[in-house]
Amino acid sequence: MINVGTAASPILSDEALTLTVNLASASSTLSEKVHALFEQLHVAVFRYVMRKTRDSGQAEDITQESFLRLFRHLKEERPVDNPKAWLFTVANNLAVDAIRRDSRLQDLDEGTRIEDAQVSEENPERLTLERERLERLRSAVLNLTDLERECLHLRAEGLRYREIADLMHVSLSSITHAVRRATIKLSRELENGALS
Repeated sequence: MINVGTAASPILSDEALTLTVNLASASSTLSEKVHALFEQLHVAVFRYVMRKTRDSGQAEDITQESFLRLFRHLKEERPVDNPKAWLFTVANNLAVDAIRRDSRLQDLDEGTRIEDAQVSEENPERLTLERERLERLRSAVLNLTDLERECLHLRAEGLRYREIADLMHVSLSSITHAVRRATIKLSRELENGALS
């Protein structure tokens, strides 16, 4: 990770860094604080970018670039009120740019395959039922609108409604309704499958 001995300044307030327990120390350097954020958020950012790009190498590069940009941004003494939302916004923008560069503007979820759950091979009936359930879930997710799918993914990564609204440049009420609609649609699909 980044190892620069720059002293952390008020540009990254301790309140903004409550994501980790040990960040309240005033003697922490900027590098240490960004490293602590990396330790806590890199998996979530990577998963988010991976869903968008479907390329693990590219997702890893974008994740690392997002944290490097955070470090550079803070080193230039520019404030960040919410580092988590800032990182997801930068990662989203980098992923969109990469997709445009690669000319892959297709719906990225169409190629998504939910892997078979680890079900004992000793019970083929249970394996078949689990595969059917996962296929229904996959189909239900694909039937969501792009907004509903994106909002659901971001909520699953732990972003709050306000953070999602800021990231997607959509009103808070639109995000709230999209998550609610997505949840209802998925619940209905899974309930209908359980009844049949």
